[in-house]
Amino acid sequence: MNIICCIVILMLTIDKGVTSAEQLITYNISQSNNSVYNPSSRRTSKFLFDTIFRISSGVSNAFGFETDDETEYVENENLSTCDCDCGFSNEEIRIVGGKPTGVNQYPWMARIIYDGKFHCGGSLLTKDYVLSAAHCVKKLRRSKIRIIFGDHDQEITSESQAIQRAVTAVIKHKSFDPDTYNNDIALLRLRKPIVFSKIIKPICLPRYNYDPAGRIGTVVGWGRTSEGGELPSIVNQVKVPIMSLAECRNQKYKSTRITPTMLCAGRPRMDSCQGDSGGPLLLSNGVKYFIVGVVSWGVGCGREGYPGVYTRISKFIPWIKANLENTCLCS
Repeated sequence: MNIICCIVILMLTIDKGVTSAEQLITYNISQSNNSVYNPSSRRTSKFLFDTIFRISSGVSNAFGFETDDETEYVENENLSTCDCDCGFSNEEIRIVGGKPTGVNQYPWMARIIYDGKFHCGGSLLTKDYVLSAAHCVKKLRRSKIRIIFGDHDQEITSESQAIQRAVTAVIKHKSFDPDTYNNDIALLRLRKPIVFSKIIKPICLPRYNYDPAGRIGTVVGWGRTSEGGELPSIVNQVKVPIMSLAECRNQKYKSTRITPTMLCAGRPRMDSCQGDSGGPLLLSNGVKYFIVGVVSWGVGCGREGYPGVYTRISKFIPWIKANLENTCLCS
């Protein structure tokens, strides 16, 4: 009995230490700016049209595919599991003292280009599909969409061998509401499959209905580093606390605007911004990274009482798997 008690106390001590470490890590990196102006990403309305990735570390294994939730769903029987891994970052080059991320540190990052200009972020999910936001692909002509993988600095092509793909299908959620941004999720099918490599790897999905509230997430991407600022050329990241649904509804947004399929994360001056839309909010179980949110909307960038709002991926696991055709998920 005494041995069991000691083990429990030790586990609680370790967990508390990890949580404290997560809370201490909050930084925004790479303030390098790109003078290219993109009028489509000007964020002057009540919505935040552009925002990108977020990442964190932890020891929970709660992101896995297994689920103990009361609400069950039927798996897509035609969707198989590949003999490959997801969610592994290239972390041999770590961020120290607020300097830029290592080149291709987050190898699932996708840059969506429309008519030759940077438009939104996305995440490589399988060799055939990219996950993004529905508002990012609303009214776009498929023939003008290109997706770039393995990119780090938009102005330098010698860092890594970036790969470009055209798109054969754009799958928006049928219940996406452009007025409220509810169900803001989309899949893009690539014309030619991606061959995974050191610099291009897929991200993992969380388990159905997983709630990341209370964790520290990270947004990473090519979005503006300040409200109304310029687009940077190099990938940035910022760590943000993830709120519960109740906490978000107690912010300055109208409470009914925040639906159960949305997720809030951020603090004053720590937020996603224009250029980041469609990119992922990520968490780690200590080994792999999982996408728990897709940058969706918000008011301004880093404003008091207005955290970034994300599509809650764990609520859309059935929809995602049902719309993946002739492909397989890595595990």
